[in-house]
Amino acid sequence: MEDRHMSPALELAAYRVEEVLSADSTALDAARLHVDLRSLAASASDPALAAVHLDIARPGESIRVANVLDAVLPDVKADEPERTFPGALGGLAIAGRGRTNRLAGVAVLSVCDWAAAGFAVPGDFPDALVDMAGPGAELTRWGQMTNVVVTCVPTAGAPVGEVDRAVRQASLRVARDLAASTIGHEPSQIKTTQRSSTRHDRNLPAIAVILQVASEGPLAKTFLYGREVGGIDPTLLEGTELLDGALTNGAYDWAAIRNLTANYQDSSLVRSLMAADGERLRFAGLILALGYLDTAFEKQRSAMMSARLAESIGAEGVICTTFAGGNSHTDTMLTVRACESLGIRTTAIVSETNGGLVDHVAEADCIASVGNEDELIAPWTPGAVIGAEPSERLTRQLPLRAYVGACTQTGDMSLRCVSV
Repeated sequence: MEDRHMSPALELAAYRVEEVLSADSTALDAARLHVDLRSLAASASDPALAAVHLDIARPGESIRVANVLDAVLPDVKADEPERTFPGALGGLAIAGRGRTNRLAGVAVLSVCDWAAAGFAVPGDFPDALVDMAGPGAELTRWGQMTNVVVTCVPTAGAPVGEVDRAVRQASLRVARDLAASTIGHEPSQIKTTQRSSTRHDRNLPAIAVILQVASEGPLAKTFLYGREVGGIDPTLLEGTELLDGALTNGAYDWAAIRNLTANYQDSSLVRSLMAADGERLRFAGLILALGYLDTAFEKQRSAMMSARLAESIGAEGVICTTFAGGNSHTDTMLTVRACESLGIRTTAIVSETNGGLVDHVAEADCIASVGNEDELIAPWTPGAVIGAEPSERLTRQLPLRAYVGACTQTGDMSLRCVSV
């Protein structure tokens, strides 16, 4: 008999890809992915875009990808492809249910030069790089994966909001259409993820995640089921929804600490907690909470309501992630204080700068640092640049914050401790 306490399951089917080749049609042949770059570019066209161009960037190639906006993992809903990335691309449906096919070892990078398009002056948007070779390649996950790069050129005179929508949908569409090549093939692996029964061993600690998101305005938004999250109060979301494309990125601030769509799709923090649910802990739930709030009152209110919601779902411990830097670190610290005031032990994930932590409260006595975004990386001259005209500026020494995802604060990190 079906347990009515059990949530519908998400089946994540992985298809291993070892080689990506340009071809006349898009198809998956064993572990080889053939990609029709021209047809995929044509399918991603939009009146707000004057041109869409696709390239393949492979690990080890002397390529620097510049002006990177987002990274998306190629997913498709196996039975209903038109519902992939619901609200943001596909039709509205509750994410986190049914079968989702995913290409493993491949990512889609969206690229747009906002300054060249006239939407910003040079320097308004910080460098956002993925290097496929050189000293920067090992700093980011994307330097070690084969990337299908979607370069978008805005139509002259098109409103910035329309261009942004078109760029986001172009990368999501390419990701979906690449993954559609898996339909009818046997996966390398299937993982079934499901919110476990509430009838857990009550001796296990109940742990929740407060996932900080933000929506500050044009080119700095996060989207939940296709709608920007600005103005929301702390909100419960199933972990399976997060892993299945309910949350997508449209914020293009500092590259190293940017929360990418792929960080939501493959959240190692959420996956780890859900895998341990019922064995080492009880996964109490996932809470979306705004960061980058404008006033002290709004920050304190959101922190209070996040802690209240964590308490209401029975959380005994909370892990707080952080969105970008500066202002948002205050939101993180206030949330830590609010949770601790209710007796909920809290861990915060934050990045550092040369000045240390941007903000800190006494209650934040358990912190996971994802690194110092001000660290300088050795200069490198690539053989080719995708997404920008080659320039001297792109070959000089740059800080870690210029590398996409190098200090991600969502829990998707690979850290080591070195004794010197």
